Amino acid sequence: MISKVNNNRGASLIMVAVSIVMIFAFSVLAIDVSLILLAKTQLQNAADAAAIAGATAYYLSAGNQDIATQEAITVAGFNYAIQDSMQNVIITPVDVTFPDEDRIMVYTNRTKATNDPVRLYFLKILDPLFDNLGEMRAKATARVFPVGGTDCLKPWCFPDKWDDADIDSTYDVGEYYDPDITGYKVPEDVGVQVTLKLRNSNKSPRTGWYYAVDFGALNTGDPVITGADAYRQWIAECEPFSISVGDYLQIEPGNMVGPTAQGVGDLVALDPTAEWDPITGSVINSAYPTSPRIIKVCAFDPTQGVQTDSNGRDYLVVVKIIAAFIETHNGSDVTARFIKRASDGDVCEDCEDGFLFKSVLVE
Repeated sequence: MISKVNNNRGASLIMVAVSIVMIFAFSVLAIDVSLILLAKTQLQNAADAAAIAGATAYYLSAGNQDIATQEAITVAGFNYAIQDSMQNVIITPVDVTFPDEDRIMVYTNRTKATNDPVRLYFLKILDPLFDNLGEMRAKATARVFPVGGTDCLKPWCFPDKWDDADIDSTYDVGEYYDPDITGYKVPEDVGVQVTLKLRNSNKSPRTGWYYAVDFGALNTGDPVITGADAYRQWIAECEPFSISVGDYLQIEPGNMVGPTAQGVGDLVALDPTAEWDPITGSVINSAYPTSPRIIKVCAFDPTQGVQTDSNGRDYLVVVKIIAAFIETHNGSDVTARFIKRASDGDVCEDCEDGFLFKSVLVE
């Protein structure tokens, strides 16, 4: 009997010893696997950020691959991933490619070949031939899409450009218009200076004249907020409604000369030192990463002009959304430059390249 008990105890000790070894093996495996998963997540985040930044730079530079590559490298370096400790993610031009004319692909690395593998600690216990150096890569591809719907617009809407055959600056029935051919477009009109004047009552679309409009859109069911106070506030600040190509914007019926001058004055005062640099084709001396004087504004279809709904409300049909930098103003007259600007909002995959764009991960 005593011998049998001792045998059982011996077997139990063996099982306990095996269990301890198994628990230890799983524990050390969990530690190293956690490091691998952490590195993979961090590398993917870095690749995503670098690809988006590179796509933005690629579009803003009109397809300059060198500029886009350098921007991707810079942004990747702002990120960290585990190595033997947390280290910056370093990539080189070899890690940045352009598989199509509108796409940028970025690889981030923790590999032996790039001299930055992940230091592991315990897997060698399970495999004596393993050198405790983990390898992994992450990849991201991004491209730019035009933005077809967004918020924070200024409450103005002016006619898109048409073929003004008789050169009288007023749209006449039969004059040719196509938003992608005659209309304001990228890159031809980037940097073009325009002076926009407030048009109060006349319903004939005229080049360089804008209508004051209300938000939200008549056709979406959003409340339409009218009046000088909201109009003035939304010039200097942000309106909350998302407006898209094809939406109907009600024309503000009141006299908006005074509120326009006040609102634009407040807007310019937010960033008074910002100015347009014709050499670089960009805004300089701003106190902000993106100057508040870089605005989003709608253009309407001149062939449709001012329309009237069944309730007698005049409205305009949005045909595109344009970005512009406000240079100066004189009363309600606004002098601005058309520019390209990255923006949040809904992408429009079927639209031509636009002033307003969004960089999106596609792979």
